[in-house]
Amino acid sequence: MTQNNDKRKYTRYSCSIKADFEFFEGDPDTIDMETQVSEKGKGLIIDISCGGAFLISNSRVSPALPIIMKFVLNKEKLVLNGRIVRTGLLKNNPTEVAQKFAKFASKGDNYIAVEFDSPLTNFDCTTL
Repeated sequence: MTQNNDKRKYTRYSCSIKADFEFFEGDPDTIDMETQVSEKGKGLIIDISCGGAFLISNSRVSPALPIIMKFVLNKEKLVLNGRIVRTGLLKNNPTEVAQKFAKFASKGDNYIAVEFDSPLTNFDCTTL
């Protein structure tokens, strides 16, 4: 019997997708995305799955806060709500993931891991 050490629900795929995003500051429990003014950011998605994305950006964001991501996937413009699950500086992170993506440092010095509120449907990784 083989054991799967990857706890992820969805398979992740390497990619290079430009993304715009809006993020919010404050208490995650009291943010109203309909009325609160968001900050704007740009980044490069370098890893994506049906359930989330990992991007590199110069924007400083905080974990547990909502994010709205806008990008094109398979010629379709997507606007996805999600939550920031992890973030930090690439250069100060000794984890294998951050080391793997350090080569993208020219695209930004922060990494942002996002979990989408709803999984992507019709996700086709063959065109990434």
